[in-house]
Amino acid sequence: MEPSLELRVATFNVRNGRALDWLNSWWFRRGATAAAIGALGAEVLGLQEVYEFQRTYLARKLPGLRWYSQGRDGGTSGEQCPVAVSGGFIRVLEHRTRWFGDTPDVPGTRLPDASFPRVATILRCRDQRTAREFTVVNTHLDERHAANRVASVRQLTGWLDPALPAVVLGDFNAGPGDRGVLGPLLEAGFRLAPVTGGTAHRFTGAADGKRIDHILASAHWTIEEAEVERERPGGRLPSDHWPVRATLRLS
Repeated sequence: MEPSLELRVATFNVRNGRALDWLNSWWFRRGATAAAIGALGAEVLGLQEVYEFQRTYLARKLPGLRWYSQGRDGGTSGEQCPVAVSGGFIRVLEHRTRWFGDTPDVPGTRLPDASFPRVATILRCRDQRTAREFTVVNTHLDERHAANRVASVRQLTGWLDPALPAVVLGDFNAGPGDRGVLGPLLEAGFRLAPVTGGTAHRFTGAADGKRIDHILASAHWTIEEAEVERERPGGRLPSDHWPVRATLRLS
């Protein structure tokens, strides 16, 4: 019998640092963003809307994290969907960035009429304590076209090895009941981490906004618990989204 693995994961759209959000702009809230990430205690964390200068700041403030990503225009250019791994127990065996569209390994590839290229950061990991292997995917889907969101999830699902436990993290720009978008993953046996309340709040701090940030776990995992975290370090909103955290068990 294989040993059990418990894994704490989280997803967080930190809001891009070039947005003109007045007193909620990155330079005013970045300390709160770093503190909120640290408070999640996640061993595997997916972030969205991260420019390289934001990732560099977070890496300096959170030195225990190892970062894996590319910008949507290739290299460090453009927004990233980084995966950060904490602690010394998880070894990253492979990592790659893929683009949604006809040429998924060509930086800058985009789907029809998309405002921007959209990417998925994919890691294959091994837990050194148990020797169990698993895949982590982090993504941020098209904000305008439902057809592109559907096509992206279909493509992403096809990239996964169904024999390997997997966790998909991200901002899907789709609610938990949107089976048109989430359907390919749900049909492949993935389950949404069950949380209450919204995640996107547009810097209002409201708990009842749209829930578009999700954690999905393949059927290999048991979802022990999950929650939307609504901490305000120093009284400041860390983003225009709340992060989602879950504890998963691989028996």
